[in-house]
Amino acid sequence: MIVVVLLLLALAAGTAVGYARRGRLRRLASPAPERNRLILTALGMYVVGVIGSWAWEPLLALLTAGCWLVLSFYAWLNRRRDGARLIAAGLAANALVILLNGAMPVDRSAQLRAGAEPAEHSATARTTEVDDDTLAPWLGKVVPVAFPLRPEAVSPGDVAVAAGAAAVVGTGMTRRRPGAERRGATPARRTRPRPAADENSGAADDETAGTHDTDGTHDTDETRDSTPAGEPSRRDTAPLDAGPESAADRATMTADAESERTSPRVTA
Repeated sequence: MIVVVLLLLALAAGTAVGYARRGRLRRLASPAPERNRLILTALGMYVVGVIGSWAWEPLLALLTAGCWLVLSFYAWLNRRRDGARLIAAGLAANALVILLNGAMPVDRSAQLRAGAEPAEHSATARTTEVDDDTLAPWLGKVVPVAFPLRPEAVSPGDVAVAAGAAAVVGTGMTRRRPGAERRGATPARRTRPRPAADENSGAADDETAGTHDTDGTHDTDETRDSTPAGEPSRRDTAPLDAGPESAADRATMTADAESERTSPRVTA
């Protein structure tokens, strides 16, 4: 019962912090938790343990530990929320100490420091008194909590669960909905680099002017640059006139003209 009171006080504190930070309870549902059916699974395991303990008393402790493990796994699946990992660790610690000892160990001295009357643990399978044979006694109910109405000792796992629950509520109430920042943000304007565009357009104009040559004898800078090293360019190999293409042809034509000029003319 004291664990429930501690958890309720933690939730109330988290809610007060959330409202102080101008939060809203409806924001706790965004985003929605994952695998919510695990809560029903854990509840079903506990009910089966309570009913089955009438036939076999240790079954309640075993299924209670299993219930805490299922809830710990559920909190771990939703670890993106602030405080969920703390809840998972606290529930796992409680399950571990129950499995090791068959019940939840309770420190009598911690109960006395809290102002509670130590209860008898021999008649119930849920709790057992801390002694020399207790395994991991520091995970049991060793933390005194002096509540005015019902002082009691709680376990470190209970404290972790209560702190995690307060963190989940306090931070979840102030969490923004997914997409709120994207809707409120101003999209960045794309600017094209003007200097680079001018240089590219100037290069394109030079290339276009070079391709407009009609006689084929003028080379552009691109043509000269594309000529492999060691080879003459088209300007160097282009003919200077429209005459014969070789020196032998020019020599033959010169000889024929000379012979016609020196030979006697035949008259009728």
